[in-house]
Amino acid sequence: MVVEIKNLIKRYGNVLAVDNVSMSIKEGEIFGLLGPNGAGKTTIINTIAGLCRIDKGEIKVFGKSIKDDEIEIKKNMV
Repeated sequence: MVVEIKNLIKRYGNVLAVDNVSMSIKEGEIFGLLGPNGAGKTTIINTIAGLCRIDKGEIKVFGKSIKDDEIEIKKNMV
């Protein structure tokens, strides 16, 4: 998997931006993230990119955890 998200939860204060999202993106797969305004699409992308920290759950990029290898993952995103 290129990206694997399990049980992602992200809050901004009392606002629940992402509630228990799980998904995976395979290498070579074309992927679209669709939803209404305020559904958490940008927050999901920002957490994958390491631009904001997650409250709960796990994100892996190329098999490496965002929590453990954040700097290395950011280097390889370009």
